[in-house]
Amino acid sequence: MKKTSVEIGMRIRRKREELHLTREQLCSAIDISPHFLSEIERGKKGASAETVIKLCKGLFVSADYLLLGKEQLADVSDLITSIKKIDTKYIPLAEDHLKTFLKTVSLLEESNKNK
Repeated sequence: MKKTSVEIGMRIRRKREELHLTREQLCSAIDISPHFLSEIERGKKGASAETVIKLCKGLFVSADYLLLGKEQLADVSDLITSIKKIDTKYIPLAEDHLKTFLKTVSLLEESNKNK
C-alpha cells in the first residue's frame, strides 16, 4: 500500500462520515460498487480520474482536498468589503453578532456530530 493511497482513502472516509453517508448511499449516488469504495478508503486500490471526479462531486469537495488534503479557503472578499462599510460606532455590535453566529454554528456542528 502506498502512503498516498491510504491518506486519500482516509480523507474520503472522513468526509463521507462527516456527511453521514453510508458506503452504499455514496456508491449509489456516484455509480461505483461499495466493495470498490471500501478498497479505495483502505488504500488498497487507487481511483481513476473519472472516479476521483465522481467522488469529489458526491462528497462536495475539491480534487485538491481529496488528493492533497488542501482545504479550499472560502472567498471572503465580499464579507470584508461589507465589514469595511460598517460605521465605526456599530463595529462592537457587528462583532457581537458575529460571535453569536459562530457560537451557534459550532453548537449545530457539535449536535450533528453526536447524531
